[in-house]
Amino acid sequence: MRHHRQRGHRTYVIMSAVLMAAGPARAAVTLVQNSSTNWTITNGELTVVFNPSKQNINSIKPGVGANIGPELLYVSSGKGTLDQQFSGTPFGSGPQTFNVSTDANNTYMDVWTTTAANGAANPIGYSFHYLLFDNDPTIHVYEALTHSASDPASSVGQGQFLFRADPALFNTTYQQNTGPNNMIGVQAPFPSADPTFATLTGQAGRTVQDVTYDLTGSSLAGDNGTNFFTKYDTSAYSQFTRGQTLFGPNYSVTAVMPSLETFTGGPTKQNLTFTDPGIVNLEFLSDHYGIDFKNSQFPGYGYSMTGNMTKLFGPYAFHIAPTAGKTGAQLLQDAITAIPNYATLYETDAALAAAGYVSRAAGVRGDVQVNASSSAGWSNSAINNTIVLSDNKVNMQESHQGYQYWAQLNQSGAGSMTQVVPGTYRATIYQLGQWGETRIDNVAILPGTNPVLNVAFVPENFGSAPPIWTIGTPDRSAHEFLNGHNAAGNDQRQYQGAYDFWKEEHDLGNDGKVVYYGTAVGITTATNDPNKWIATDWRTFNPGLYDSANGTTDNYSNVAPAYVRDAAHGGTGIGPANYHGSPWEIHFTVTDDQLAQGQYVVISVGAATLQASMTLTLNGHALVWSFNNFAGANTPQSRSGDAAFYQWAAFEFPTSFLNSAGMEDLLTIGIPSQTAGFMFDALRMEITDTSANPNMRGWYDYNYIAPGFFQSQDVPEPASLLLLISAGALCTRRRRRNF
Repeated sequence: MRHHRQRGHRTYVIMSAVLMAAGPARAAVTLVQNSSTNWTITNGELTVVFNPSKQNINSIKPGVGANIGPELLYVSSGKGTLDQQFSGTPFGSGPQTFNVSTDANNTYMDVWTTTAANGAANPIGYSFHYLLFDNDPTIHVYEALTHSASDPASSVGQGQFLFRADPALFNTTYQQNTGPNNMIGVQAPFPSADPTFATLTGQAGRTVQDVTYDLTGSSLAGDNGTNFFTKYDTSAYSQFTRGQTLFGPNYSVTAVMPSLETFTGGPTKQNLTFTDPGIVNLEFLSDHYGIDFKNSQFPGYGYSMTGNMTKLFGPYAFHIAPTAGKTGAQLLQDAITAIPNYATLYETDAALAAAGYVSRAAGVRGDVQVNASSSAGWSNSAINNTIVLSDNKVNMQESHQGYQYWAQLNQSGAGSMTQVVPGTYRATIYQLGQWGETRIDNVAILPGTNPVLNVAFVPENFGSAPPIWTIGTPDRSAHEFLNGHNAAGNDQRQYQGAYDFWKEEHDLGNDGKVVYYGTAVGITTATNDPNKWIATDWRTFNPGLYDSANGTTDNYSNVAPAYVRDAAHGGTGIGPANYHGSPWEIHFTVTDDQLAQGQYVVISVGAATLQASMTLTLNGHALVWSFNNFAGANTPQSRSGDAAFYQWAAFEFPTSFLNSAGMEDLLTIGIPSQTAGFMFDALRMEITDTSANPNMRGWYDYNYIAPGFFQSQDVPEPASLLLLISAGALCTRRRRRNF
């Protein structure tokens, strides 16, 4: 029985005091609506308190009744909730309605508060759902958005559900398969769980960056073998991860993603997983390691709403279990093993269906088979071979409005994507170790079909002969370079203060710059060592470091190399705040045969992130890749990453700019302005008789820079040819010219 009471702008949906109908073998979910701030739910495994007024869960205890366990949330901090983060959203105030959905036998309970759109004060209607099924120790969550034609246009820039666990009960993290170079499991203590952490990090000068603490001189160990703790050190690619676990001696909580189809940014998007103190992040939408959507051609990761629209993010889940002596790997696997059961359970929730969830019942979605060829031959590791379905006619890294799927291709180029929501997609194919990506637009997946995509990946090589020289591997990250990996060969996530950039340049043999030999020059042999190329070229390197002498973050002024420190700190330089180094140098020679390869020199530069303009100067002739301000809120070089929004550029010079065969040529790479710099992916030099101009090549995924000419990546591509791939899938393929 329902009763509605109006109180100001809130509508309270009051149901019978206790909802329950026990079956013979299952414990039905019960709901007691005590007040507008306390709806208590039990499901045989958990006792949970939902606060409709605050739109969050403020109590989670394992067990029920006499067998109830301790509070798992960090309530003593005053912030102990399971909630959706408002930061980065336009969500504001509006008329509220408190809601509950269940079935005749109370096998589930879905509770939420709807906040209606309210003009400029709240341009988007939003609801945060918390869903429990009987005898399931899991809290499922999802976010539903609505927008009408009369509401102001707006966008949502961030989406996170946060489980704020009690650090006294949860002190260890576990992650697995967090990126292409991290296909391992990592179990580590969580520094913020230490009882001395709050006092230590509260000391003046210990906070050296946003949620980044210098633990030098304390008894606490930092992340990944450093003296620093930051939430960014545990970020993970969407591509392979299915969840992350926080646990202690008695209890565990695992954030698990039954599907990533409502995430944004494609497989290379990285998201936060843990933060201080004891918070498990389930981040599905953000510009972390991404771009600010205000400055890109497309809206980036911000979900835009105009006209009459709805959007569903989720469902996702927080799985709670006793530790029972298990490792983090076992606890995570237990949560992942439960995922197939969720698909069946979700079919029963009427509110979830009303929010836009697309049923997985037979005949509703499509299963896609892929047969892809590669003219370079596919890698024998499927990790390197990827096909993506994402927003149509949009860079996959900026996919944000629709659904997204991906698959790894085996050495034969075969793969599959199951349970694809019907719609029109762009297919993107790329291979780590090869330049470029193949894009196929207007791939239409129809309901109940099993289309076969017969496609081809063609690496974007400008010359037919081997490159004159290469530095690094085009794998969309700085992984192979100095500071990009640890001793085990995995990605090295670390705050930039954990290394000394200016000292590294000195140790490599040249103060203030890197000098690299792309080929042998005279008696000097080719360098051929990516560890002698630094992952990031900084224009200004002056990281915050704890200074115990004055309680500030200025300690790098004391410890920078002498050529950087100023006289007041015992050095010969001008101080790290003002020192900017010199352009990096690549020395090489060419042969007569190479000079005869064509009229164009094309130098490809892959940027794992671009945070400044880049000037390439070939024997005194300069071209500039202008900083396009695709920067996100959290750039990888300052936020513990090896990659972010990936771009690459083809710099084209006339071959006449080269010296005669055997004579030394010099290419320099400089940063004309901006404080930061850029993080490298790879570099190569080719000579070709056909221009790299995208309109000549038919490739539009790179920036083209030539004397007096610039064309940015992702410009609208020319009309494509309509191809019938198979029953149930139509597509248009980007035209290519092969040379």
